[in-house]
Amino acid sequence: MSHRITRLHSGLADLVERVPDEDLAPCLYFLAITVMSAVEVGDNTEVTTALTELRERGGVAATGQLQVNSLLSQYEQRAFVARRRGDVVARERAFFQARAINCVSHVIGAGQAGRSARERLRDAAYEAAVAFRGPGPVVSVLDRYAG
Repeated sequence: MSHRITRLHSGLADLVERVPDEDLAPCLYFLAITVMSAVEVGDNTEVTTALTELRERGGVAATGQLQVNSLLSQYEQRAFVARRRGDVVARERAFFQARAINCVSHVIGAGQAGRSARERLRDAAYEAAVAFRGPGPVVSVLDRYAG
């Protein structure tokens, strides 16, 4: 399997593959909750609403997906502006926050029509590992479901 997740941690890709199909949805949801709780992104209404909708309805409406992607763009723009200003601390903070929001974006399937839950989990796990600055917490989440 060739995917960017293999560059982070060799066992991470294997764990993603070991999550049973019937556990993909809860694993994705738990990963999103974990990364949003651990990475200081603040209390974003867009993310909270999308994750609540995902939990209660099993999917997120297109408007919710667009709102999360818009929030992602805002954080990426903050990182870009901070880099241009030479503010390394603000740039890193915004960059890792953007990775956490991008994890959620993959979890809810924003702009990813036709992608399988396993493909979304690969990308979400990668983004979460970057947001956490290491794979440890992601391995813990995946272990819970991979058995």
